[in-house]
Amino acid sequence: MNQHDLGQDMSDSLTLGIDVGTSATKVLLLQSDSTWEMDVWPSSEGLWGNLQNWLSGRGQQITRVGITAHGPSAVVIRDGLLCGRVIPWHESLPEQCERPSEGEQHLPRTRAWVPSRLAQWELEFGPLKNGIAVQLKDFYNWELTGIIARDQRSMRGFSGDGHFHLPASVIGQVTRGGSELSGIAEGADVICGCDDLTAGVIGLGANTGVLFNLANTSEHVGVVGGEHQEGMSWLPPLGQLPALSYNATTADPNIGLEERNQSILELRNRFPSGEMWIGGGFAMNSQLVQSRDAIYKAGQEVSVLGVAKLANRRPLAVIFGAGKVGRGFLAQLLNRAGWDFSLVDSHVKTVEELRANDGWKIYNLSTGDIERLEAQDIMHIDDDLDDLLGKANLVLTAMGANHLTQWSEIIRKPLCNRLQKGYIDIILAENHPRPATAVREALLDGATEVELQLIQRNLGIAQAQVLRSCIEPTEQQHPLTIQVQDHWTLPLDGDALRTNITIEGFELKPNFERELTRKLFTYNCVNAMVCYIGHLAGYKWLADAANNPIIAELALQAGRESSAALVAAYGFDAEEQHMWCTRALTKYQDKTIRDPIERNARDPVRKLGRFERLLGPIHLCMEYDLPHQTLLIGVAAALRYPGATMAETLPTGEADTRLESLLASESI
Repeated sequence: MNQHDLGQDMSDSLTLGIDVGTSATKVLLLQSDSTWEMDVWPSSEGLWGNLQNWLSGRGQQITRVGITAHGPSAVVIRDGLLCGRVIPWHESLPEQCERPSEGEQHLPRTRAWVPSRLAQWELEFGPLKNGIAVQLKDFYNWELTGIIARDQRSMRGFSGDGHFHLPASVIGQVTRGGSELSGIAEGADVICGCDDLTAGVIGLGANTGVLFNLANTSEHVGVVGGEHQEGMSWLPPLGQLPALSYNATTADPNIGLEERNQSILELRNRFPSGEMWIGGGFAMNSQLVQSRDAIYKAGQEVSVLGVAKLANRRPLAVIFGAGKVGRGFLAQLLNRAGWDFSLVDSHVKTVEELRANDGWKIYNLSTGDIERLEAQDIMHIDDDLDDLLGKANLVLTAMGANHLTQWSEIIRKPLCNRLQKGYIDIILAENHPRPATAVREALLDGATEVELQLIQRNLGIAQAQVLRSCIEPTEQQHPLTIQVQDHWTLPLDGDALRTNITIEGFELKPNFERELTRKLFTYNCVNAMVCYIGHLAGYKWLADAANNPIIAELALQAGRESSAALVAAYGFDAEEQHMWCTRALTKYQDKTIRDPIERNARDPVRKLGRFERLLGPIHLCMEYDLPHQTLLIGVAAALRYPGATMAETLPTGEADTRLESLLASESI
């Protein structure tokens, strides 16, 4: 099957990066082929007039804008106006204005952070009242869009409420007034942007573990990713931005090379084993780069290039299903891979709650890490989806298998409109034995001749395995928080794809039908045994039931019966399959994952289907004349769950008797 690049239908456009520094302002146009053009002028000359002159007519080609600026400063917007003055980071701080920093960031007290600058602002102009504190780049964003937005990383040490967005999130579009002011095309997307330090790290292209040196008048040396390093400033991860540990040193640019290097090398010696990437104005001095044994990556463009890269249009995925798997797994993998994503859901209350909040948090149960995500758009399934799907590079679902047929009928028309532009794939993250077949049949049923041709020619439909547990928040957490297992891979049917998807964590596998069956007949089989027997034994939580010795042994034995049939039918390695069963039970025994039995046991009619998690392996065992008595106990337990029915008859008499005996024993 031919593979086609995701970018084939993307029209050429320009991304504008702006870096307003203490002394110089840099502007950069990033083209679709990653080449760029830059200009520089003194910051004292202002921004918009010089920008408009430099852009000339090219401003109409700009589709995305990202701005960074020096900080931390005090900028206040009140009643639609800049209030007071901009208090810059380098100004002397009155002694009575010293304030401690707030939030998760580790910041030394050797510098005035945003709370102290705001105290200085209030000293000059009175109480903040309904004024909104932002940074300089946020003020420029507001002038372009009329929207007030800020990000936690740029607001160093400030943890107020409201108006917070992820740095790469689009906060709005350039208004007519913003276009007249700047020369940028009306309607261009404007992202929230980030601090100049982080922009510089992005401009270097530095990944986790890389030691970086941003060599400007204020120099920074640090490491990308990881936990707080003792004696260093630390910025926690935010959206797609990595954590940063760093120290800063300000030196007179006129001092000698040896003296300038001294404090830098002291910092570098903390990380003797790593190579150091360097960028910035002083990095253009080859003697300086060599003296630090550094690797040159960028010149004075480093921060403005970084914020342009942050703003540069990312591929868009549309996730149908804004529940725990959609937001707590698919969205996180996409975000970490540099994708934008939008959510579509059929539940009105869910859509309203997501629209009313600036994103949601994902809490990793194993590591304690917290990551905040934000969708580009949040829509209801009954909304007009033409524009959204028209921009999509990928479609995913995590809505529940029962909804696939109806969903296919709803999206057929807007999907076919998108297919006229070229190839696209649908990835189905559903607990369904054959979701791809079900969706394709539903799409083709009732389609016009033109739609039939588009679906058959341009659409890939791949099924995936969801092996991460995503569960409800605790009472102490925000209701939109999702608690997740520390699992980072999504196996999927690589043979079914039409486009060349390269997303970290997406594992493209051949012969995937058997892989999907394997997951359903082991993980889901063991899960069904635990939850249906556990329900009858009076358990509320899945992990509590799975740790009952008798239930655990029954679940494991059922998994082994199913595994024997899988080995016989598909040729899986017997020892490896045994490990699959053990891992499945271990997953459900993890008490850090507070997953209710009710969530796992619901929809028993579907789960007692012919090709589902219990009857599927039973029939496979019968086909190969293999034992399946324990699996029948699971069926007997499932049939006692409220609302359960089964379309066929199985010899469950002995299983019922055995189940009664187990339930009567004190140990269970």
